[in-house]
Amino acid sequence: MASHSYGAGSSGDVSEAQVMDAVQHEMQIAFLQEFYQTVRDKCFDKCVTKPSSSLSSSEQQCLARCCDRYAEATQIVTKAVLDMNGLE
Repeated sequence: MASHSYGAGSSGDVSEAQVMDAVQHEMQIAFLQEFYQTVRDKCFDKCVTKPSSSLSSSEQQCLARCCDRYAEATQIVTKAVLDMNGLE
């Protein structure tokens, strides 16, 4: 009978760190998916009034500003949540 000893003989911090790394990785993936979906849905709808095969310079500028605002807002909210939970 095979015996598996996950983290046996080492401190619990190692396995906890691995779990935290995996959770952080999954959160990063979820954030990127949400960011892409938000940009695609909200910014595109707001900035591209007449979809065509290419973007006008004003549409490009609008999309860039929209993406920048969303990224900045997300950073502020993330920092606030981390600060509230004492994680930063």
